[in-house]
Amino acid sequence: MPKSRRRGGGNPRGASGAHQRNMQPFSDEDASIETMSHCSGFSDPASLTEDAPEIDEEATQEELEYKLKGLIDLTLDKSAKTRQSALESLKNALTSKILYEFILERRMTLTDSIERCIKRGKNDEQCAAAGLACLLCVQLGSGIESEEIFKTLAPVLKKILCDGAASIQARQACATCLGVCCFIATDDITVRKLLKGTFCYFMEN
Repeated sequence: MPKSRRRGGGNPRGASGAHQRNMQPFSDEDASIETMSHCSGFSDPASLTEDAPEIDEEATQEELEYKLKGLIDLTLDKSAKTRQSALESLKNALTSKILYEFILERRMTLTDSIERCIKRGKNDEQCAAAGLACLLCVQLGSGIESEEIFKTLAPVLKKILCDGAASIQARQACATCLGVCCFIATDDITVRKLLKGTFCYFMEN
């Protein structure tokens, strides 16, 4: 005896878009990135039926923050390669999404990690750490918090910038970080003079 036809049951291949919108909610396994992208592509939310899946933005945000916390922990790893990879991943996250509240709560932890990586790291790690410092100030904007970050990191950034034994890439990254953070956080005339003197030195040599 043929089974009764239920609303939202399986559709044959080639079913129309109208039939597809009457499908039952997707399971967790079916909620792939492709599926979520497809569902978010509807311009009119009212066109979706009550059975359509919904993206849980709060859960997505929690998952992202969980991953970022893990990356912050990895910036203290013994392996230089692991630290650099964590720094780069954090940079990518801060470049693609505004995370003000998350960073505000963890700014001192991040600042300490960046300071350690610049002091103890080499070349690529120093560049990644300096780049992350820039993004911290950009995300937090002008204010006391950015000024705290700048005051903490400025001494080590200046030291690398003036260190002739440091790689040219690391010195450039530190110079960029000093300029960006100084512009956002404070009007430090000594930093401007240092950057001007460094620029003139490299132009002459």
